[in-house]
Amino acid sequence: MLKTFIFLFIIFTHPLHVSLLSVEYSEKSDVFNVFLKIYSDDFLLDYRLLTGDTTKFDFVAKRETAETLIGKYLDERVQIFAEGKKLEGKLLSLVSSEGELKMDLTFNNIKKSQNYLVKNMIMTDLYKDQSNLLIFRYGDYEECFKLTSEKREQNFKVK
Repeated sequence: MLKTFIFLFIIFTHPLHVSLLSVEYSEKSDVFNVFLKIYSDDFLLDYRLLTGDTTKFDFVAKRETAETLIGKYLDERVQIFAEGKKLEGKLLSLVSSEGELKMDLTFNNIKKSQNYLVKNMIMTDLYKDQSNLLIFRYGDYEECFKLTSEKREQNFKVK
């Protein structure tokens, strides 16, 4: 019983350093639809580390300002390249609830590209044990990867 209690205590008190990034190609609109989920406290620490800006975020009352600052942060931390060219991303929606940030983004594609590089550098300078889970979908092709502080990007070749 004591061992179980100690085990549960360690699991629930140890912070998780993880993000989830789903990148899915839409053939209909020729864009990548991206979903990102991170913990808001980790985002704030990483944002401040990246920018040096200690602005207090109000995700509700000052939503437009928050979306602008988050958009700039994401431009540095989440990148998709097609044939070596960086794709333009845009934040579409932001939901902040229960300590999590859930974001939808879109990235314009370069037609007829077959080689893609996805970079997720969220919190990789902040935590050595950072895990950034990546799901990449393009037509029938689907792969999942764990990116870390040491491995921050993944290449994909599609047909």
